[in-house]
Amino acid sequence: MTSGRVLNIGVAALLLMLAAYGVLSAPGLAAHWHAGLSADLAGMALFAAWLAFAGWAVTRLPSTTRPRAWGMFAAGATALRIAAAVLSDGRVSPGDPHWYLVLARGLLDGQGLGLVEPYMGVRAVALFPPLYPLLLAGWGAVFGLSTAALLVLSSLLDLASAGVIVLLARRLGAARAGVAAACLFLVWPSQLLDAPLAQKESLATLLVLLLAYGWTVTTGRAREVVLIGVGSAALALTQPGEALLSLLFALLQWRRLGLARAVRIGAAAGGIAMLAMLPWWWRNAALLHAFVPLTSAGGYSLWIGNNPAATGSWMPPPRELYGLPELAFSRAAGGLASDWIAAHPFEAVRLTLAKFVRAAAIGQAGLTRLAAMRPGLAPQTGALLLPVLHGSYVLLLALAGAATVRLRGCGVSGRAAVGLVAMCFVQLLLLGAPFEFGERHRAFVVPLLLLAVALARERGGARVSMRRAMPLRGGARATI
Repeated sequence: MTSGRVLNIGVAALLLMLAAYGVLSAPGLAAHWHAGLSADLAGMALFAAWLAFAGWAVTRLPSTTRPRAWGMFAAGATALRIAAAVLSDGRVSPGDPHWYLVLARGLLDGQGLGLVEPYMGVRAVALFPPLYPLLLAGWGAVFGLSTAALLVLSSLLDLASAGVIVLLARRLGAARAGVAAACLFLVWPSQLLDAPLAQKESLATLLVLLLAYGWTVTTGRAREVVLIGVGSAALALTQPGEALLSLLFALLQWRRLGLARAVRIGAAAGGIAMLAMLPWWWRNAALLHAFVPLTSAGGYSLWIGNNPAATGSWMPPPRELYGLPELAFSRAAGGLASDWIAAHPFEAVRLTLAKFVRAAAIGQAGLTRLAAMRPGLAPQTGALLLPVLHGSYVLLLALAGAATVRLRGCGVSGRAAVGLVAMCFVQLLLLGAPFEFGERHRAFVVPLLLLAVALARERGGARVSMRRAMPLRGGARATI
């Protein structure tokens, strides 16, 4: 059995296992968000309507250039994003969407990149990675930080991601699949609910896709190396937990490029990445008198993911750490986590796997965030949105699992698509699940899963068409 076939089988098994877990979890989720039969039925109707719109986009748009069809899609996608903004407008979102706005407003007020973290009891200056708050502050200086302004910024980032999906698919020889995947990405339910918020995942996803494209197309030309280097630095300074992805994507290319050339490209890109990160390193050294390459949150995040009550979701730190300086706080939290892991190694492994499966198989994060907003939403909102959020994601996992099997016979393009998905899950297991880990941390995988499904659909259709046109002996044609 070849290594490529083993990879396909492994990825397919993982995706189908996650889909099965999502299906088995559905009754419990439905019971949790239940708000009456009418709300449940309305939620199913909404899911059916979304499926119809998404299905129309996938089957119609890749094969047409008619302005009317594209205008209908643009109107529908815009209406969905505006509806998501209406749900969030005038409400305070907890967690990162709130703190990134605090950081951006602090920058605009001349207070620098930092905030007083209420559970730490100190002003933290390197707790959050810098790139997204800098982008947010720059955008806010021109357009403000209203819900409408945030919606436009996130939508522009998503449009850029859709464009990279199309470019990546063209590189794989499947332009129509790229259009289908890009259209689905723009109306994907979790993307819609993220769009009106100060959520860095839109930027992180764009950077992951740029790195995937950069490593897929590179032959070592200067502009390609610069793209990979700057993209790697930008991703590390947006979502440090995804910093390993550039190296993992590079591993997919060693056979195409040759080991020596791949190493040269990686070394040159790494040098460019370090140059791009020097200002952040210098700033942290000046403020904290220590080398902080990414953020000061590593130890804190490790504790959140590894303690007797850990679930993977954020939780307040121990009270005895309150008031410690920023780096001392992180070291102390990391020490508590390391001690617990050393004392409970099997429980730590079980917890890591459980966090991974729950976060990678469930699709309710946007709904949970909406429910935590203040002022709150009507109880019926949960029952209305759960089917489309969780149902679309579980369906994607199942279709991607089947697509992985189908792509086994699709040559280089199939191997490339499956390889990208595989490396994303490797990253999640190595640098995601051992720390604080929730659904938002796997958001960047969704566009690559969409591309794999669209690619399998296009390649499968092409193979059927070739078989139908295959001549038989005597000049007749086969009909299947």
